Amino acid sequence: MAPPEPDCCRTPDPRIARRFDAMAGEWAGGEDLPEMVDVSARVADLLRDATLRRPTVLELGSGTGGLSVALLEMGAARVDGIDLSPGSVELARSRAARAGFGEQASFTEGNAAEADAEPHDWVILDRVVCCFRDADRLVERAASLAHERVVISGPESRGWRGLVNRPLWLGENVVDLFTGGCRGFVHDLRRFERILASSGFQPARRRHQGLWFIGSYERA
Repeated sequence: MAPPEPDCCRTPDPRIARRFDAMAGEWAGGEDLPEMVDVSARVADLLRDATLRRPTVLELGSGTGGLSVALLEMGAARVDGIDLSPGSVELARSRAARAGFGEQASFTEGNAAEADAEPHDWVILDRVVCCFRDADRLVERAASLAHERVVISGPESRGWRGLVNRPLWLGENVVDLFTGGCRGFVHDLRRFERILASSGFQPARRRHQGLWFIGSYERA
């Protein structure tokens, strides 16, 4: 029998919530809210069919809700988000309410790999796998909760982008050791695709935004 997995691999680094709470705190109480970063905007562009399909969406690692609310604006029927950062959750709730989607969106604090959640049509992992040491569990969780589609964005691990990303993220992790930041990971995306394939999901659309990979996987 294999030894049990260490708690450090199963439990998210508490510095993740602290880091994003600090970032959310810079926007709390203000009139403005943080805009989507380029990677998330690219994910939204990949999901324009929300207008026709009107899916229910679960975003694991929903941050301040920029992508979730964008999907509601494109026609998603409902969006639910789970995030480790209480500050980010509060901003996401505020964003949805300001946009007029308070009844169609919910955001809760929790570990997305374990928190209770109902199945949804689409499950999205946008810029979150790189925060989890054990991202396999997160991908498995997404596959188990998605009726139709799983979407992942993360640092590309293959080809020339992978060759650039590994030393780049290693350097950032060294800096974070001295600045109190949280460690980031360049996970093998091929492993994620094998996990999804074992649950019946096949690649549908793939894009890159700089050094980041964005992939949409449909249930066969």
